[in-house]
Amino acid sequence: MMALLLVVSLSACNKNNFIDPSPEVARENDQQIRDYLNANKLLNRVTPTTTGLYYLFTDTTSTRNKKPQYNEELEFTFALSYIAGTKAILLDSTKQTRSTFIPFLRGMVVPGLEEGLLLMQEGQRAMFFMPSARAFGQGKKDTIPANVPVVFDVALIRSRTEAEQIQEYVTRKKLGIPTFKPFVENTGDSVWVYRLSQGTGPKVTEDKTVTVAYTATTLRGSAPFAKQDTKEIRMGATPPTDVAGLVTGLTALNVGDKALFIFPSSLGYGAQGINDQTNYIVTPYAPLVYEVTVKSMR
Repeated sequence: MMALLLVVSLSACNKNNFIDPSPEVARENDQQIRDYLNANKLLNRVTPTTTGLYYLFTDTTSTRNKKPQYNEELEFTFALSYIAGTKAILLDSTKQTRSTFIPFLRGMVVPGLEEGLLLMQEGQRAMFFMPSARAFGQGKKDTIPANVPVVFDVALIRSRTEAEQIQEYVTRKKLGIPTFKPFVENTGDSVWVYRLSQGTGPKVTEDKTVTVAYTATTLRGSAPFAKQDTKEIRMGATPPTDVAGLVTGLTALNVGDKALFIFPSSLGYGAQGINDQTNYIVTPYAPLVYEVTVKSMR
């Protein structure tokens, strides 16, 4: 439930759903926020922005003086409340103790939270008080009333580059040093190849058609976004018949091999990702993991 409240749908990313057409609502929200802050002795401690957001750092300690960067992965914890008079009604606190991981794309989270995150550094904690136009507008059924200001209490843990995401995945899975690491020309990137079992067939070459089985996931995905039991890939084809990371990884294998490929988004679905018009199946700038078996070659 909280993920749905936090992350904006793909359709919302493509159009501005957060401009409140009513100046009265904006003024009312601002007064509601100020009344709440005053009642809770916070008004003199917050800093306002030009968008109607008020913020308060509750822990300014920074672990490595790094701010969130667009197109990286953010890890943070949060609690979400909405303002009702002098009280903040807590919706859920479970995310205060369990990390949330998101690709930090423009429009991926509600505008007030996006603005607030950009003010933070890793290790810091802050509270963001925002009008409904910068949050959930007309509300969420059975959770947030329409046109109410909300409060995010956020602790920013990390902003990770793709290289950091891959390295931490390798460490988390205890994969160690890759068996092969073929470099992809003109990209500056490599495929991390871990041979899981060795076949007895010939080496894959670029003038052949290879039949493979594979499952594909993102680094934090719990279920495959793609699965093929029998897929033919024409090696050396222009344009490639599949993502560059998969094709490049195959050049390191023999028929009968089973292997794990890990590669950055530049060798996968890049800045576009994959979507079904409503939601991302693979988000932009997502590193990928393929478990591959080379079945035959002709």
